[in-house]
Amino acid sequence: MSLSRAARRTPRARIGPLVSACGCLLATVSGALFATPQRAGAQVTRDDDAITYVNTHSELEDMVMVPMRDGVRLYHLIVFPKGQPRKDMPAVLIRSPYLINPQHLGFSQFTESFLKHGYAVVWESVRGRYFSEGDYTYMVRSGEDGYDAVEWIAKQPWSNGKVGALGCSSSAEEQNKLNAFRPPHLAAVVTMAAGAGIGHFGPYNEMGNFYRGGAVRLKWASWYLGSVENPRPLFPEKLTHEQMVDLHKVWNLDLEIKPNPLSVDSAYSVLPVNQIMKSIHAPPSDFDLFINRLPNDPAWKDAEFGDQNDTISAPMLTLNSWYDISIGPNLALFAQETKTAATEAARNESRTVIAPTLHCQQLNAAEHTIVGERDLGDGRYDYVGLVQDWFDHFLKGVDNGVTKQPRVRAYMMGVNQWRTYDSWPPKEAKSVTYYLDSDGGANTRLGNGRLTVTKPGKHEADHFTYDPMTPVPTLGGGTWCCYTRSALSNTEPAGAFDQSSIEMRSDVLVYSTPPLARAVEITGPITVSLYLSSDRKDTDLTIKLIDVDEKGHAYNLDESIQRVRWRDGYDKPVFMQPGGVYKVEFSPLVTSTSFAPGHQIRVEISSSNFPHWDRNLNTGGNNYDEKDPLVAHNVIHHGPQYPSAITLPVLPVGQ
Repeated sequence: MSLSRAARRTPRARIGPLVSACGCLLATVSGALFATPQRAGAQVTRDDDAITYVNTHSELEDMVMVPMRDGVRLYHLIVFPKGQPRKDMPAVLIRSPYLINPQHLGFSQFTESFLKHGYAVVWESVRGRYFSEGDYTYMVRSGEDGYDAVEWIAKQPWSNGKVGALGCSSSAEEQNKLNAFRPPHLAAVVTMAAGAGIGHFGPYNEMGNFYRGGAVRLKWASWYLGSVENPRPLFPEKLTHEQMVDLHKVWNLDLEIKPNPLSVDSAYSVLPVNQIMKSIHAPPSDFDLFINRLPNDPAWKDAEFGDQNDTISAPMLTLNSWYDISIGPNLALFAQETKTAATEAARNESRTVIAPTLHCQQLNAAEHTIVGERDLGDGRYDYVGLVQDWFDHFLKGVDNGVTKQPRVRAYMMGVNQWRTYDSWPPKEAKSVTYYLDSDGGANTRLGNGRLTVTKPGKHEADHFTYDPMTPVPTLGGGTWCCYTRSALSNTEPAGAFDQSSIEMRSDVLVYSTPPLARAVEITGPITVSLYLSSDRKDTDLTIKLIDVDEKGHAYNLDESIQRVRWRDGYDKPVFMQPGGVYKVEFSPLVTSTSFAPGHQIRVEISSSNFPHWDRNLNTGGNNYDEKDPLVAHNVIHHGPQYPSAITLPVLPVGQ
């Protein structure tokens, strides 16, 4: 990413280029942040007002270096309410791999609220980032360092002994492991869009979302290029605190990298994929390590990803979005940890909210919340007030009714309404299976693919050719960066987009219900089972769930992928044999939507979704170090013996 020289020389300046939660560059005008076209009007004014307040009502302690248990010192910036006695204060900890400024990452409104309510806000650069010592490797030592930071805060003379943790995206992902380490003084956490810190939860096992179904998320290349380059200078320990503060006034250690968006986009097509970063002359980063690992590499165990064996102690409020990189794993984590938490408070008082927005964009919801190309209605919610009430209750003991909130508050798209539930998944949902059927010609939206609640009476099959050199292009969906044309990408905008053009490809199979006579409302996990044969030992299968309106616009709701060799898990690859038919199950999709009368429920099936995920070269080799692909001729079977199907969690209408 590119930062102006002036910004580099004024690390604590109140106005300047900042970094979003996904690592994308945010332009600034008079202190207002612009992450997407939605950040306009009232939202910009609100951010601007919040930044002005923080500028004029805070006192900062900079270059506070705190030793961790192994002696490595981490950098902290502490923001205090101006003019207030520094005693008996609750504190909110924000751990971040990004350049720290008390207004950045979309947290200006939260910081303003904390200051107004007498909180100290403690920003921490994670190990190996900027002025924090040590080496940075994604999600390594996150639990230990987080634990030590919480306990250090609780011992400060200004602390009331209760600490909360807040973050979005990478500033939140360490919190899951922090909570699992159960620091005695951690009273409550708020995680927003923390899915890339999740490892194995239930049906999801994605190595922190580096994979989905064994396929690599290529967007990590742009994240590492723009956000967490590893090289940086180190400073002698003999420098005094005053010298370090003076140094920070003129140098913030942020690298000046100016990637050409066109070169970044074209780099996704580089083969072998482990040469992507080299092709754009990127500095060394974890991507170079991770891209050369298969999902069963023992080295993944070094990372402290959230795991289903974790037991948390602090009540958690998770704020999620339907069009995010990791909504499924996030909700699986919420469901699991609220059942197995180590404390009654964490089990009974944790809550989740799921918004109709993109990654970390909850505060940008508007009267007309436009996500991609689709107007999802009034998705606004008082997140700042909710978070403040959350911390006030658990850190200050205020009886404000926040724990009487519904356990799950989820926005149902289509009817564009907030709905509430007592559990996740909603116990009111009933599984309804839709079977794939056709006359052998489901190719394209003009084909004869059908979805039916009645199991087909005869065997049929749909054939398509998957050529890795002409993959199905990504169009929208859930991702973290970037939301529109940006400093790091011109492609892959996130959200809901009309898939009609994609559905005209012969390598896309399309299965639809007839126009619905009555509304079908769904909320929860969605399971998919397909029966595949191929002339290659390995290939990929992709799936999209689509809402087709009366005009034929086909809006994507969620999507997934499965690398077939990993269909039985990551213990070892299991390859296909000629003539075999294999059951392939996906990690569950998840959404909440109402298919209106006259709409159609549709699924798309193919073998690529690029560059959202890397292309399977169909060789059965490592894939990451190969450049010569093979064409696969793939067949989806359906009928009595091979019941390919999608199962939806259907609610009674209006619930």
